Amino acid sequence: MRAGVNKAICVAWDIPSSEKASEIAKTYESVYYAVGVHPDNVDEYDAKKLENLIKQGIENKQKLVAVGEIGLDYYRIKDNKEKQKQVFISQIKLANKYHLPIIIHCRDAYGDTMEILKQFAPFKFGAVMHCYSGSLEYANELLKLGIKLSFTGVVTYKNATNVKEVVKNIPLDSFFLETDCPYLAPTPHRGERNEPANVLDTAKYVAELREMTLTDLISATDQNATTFFKLDIDRT
Repeated sequence: MRAGVNKAICVAWDIPSSEKASEIAKTYESVYYAVGVHPDNVDEYDAKKLENLIKQGIENKQKLVAVGEIGLDYYRIKDNKEKQKQVFISQIKLANKYHLPIIIHCRDAYGDTMEILKQFAPFKFGAVMHCYSGSLEYANELLKLGIKLSFTGVVTYKNATNVKEVVKNIPLDSFFLETDCPYLAPTPHRGERNEPANVLDTAKYVAELREMTLTDLISATDQNATTFFKLDIDRT
């Protein structure tokens, strides 16, 4: 793969994309996948279908590594908050039932997200807040619950002051780097379609922020993600 990226996780947002992610992972040896229903798609949520996809992934020894992305998003749709919470909780329970970590989406819903996460903490099988953009205080509360953080190209944006503060001050073993492809391309690719190779630009920026070598930053974040998602397990 380009830019030294040798593994990738294809993360779903609804039932059809969960099925597609499974097929992509079958096709490409270096691709793993996650299944789940994004809060913007809760009207399409079918717990039985999602559970069947999880069971198939586990029984067939496929490269299913998480349930996600799941969570709460009050930015676009504000009149279905209770349904979002119910679907989020349902998927956390499915992840726990099948011993899988969760990939959390949170936008303009920090209070309700924290309330739900506290109900289920500690997360025995792992939890990560994807595309983290909250405050350092909130980040520390997540870390107390054993939840990891993941950062996108947003950290390279000029006005992302709070994200920079967080990535500079949290422990090195507590976070990953991601692309959120096809969105949130880092500088100097902002406005372009994002892709996994661009994570290198994010890594360079974070290494500078933390005043460490790029090699050490990549080594640490790669190991964090590998351990969290169990990417080094033999699934043959």
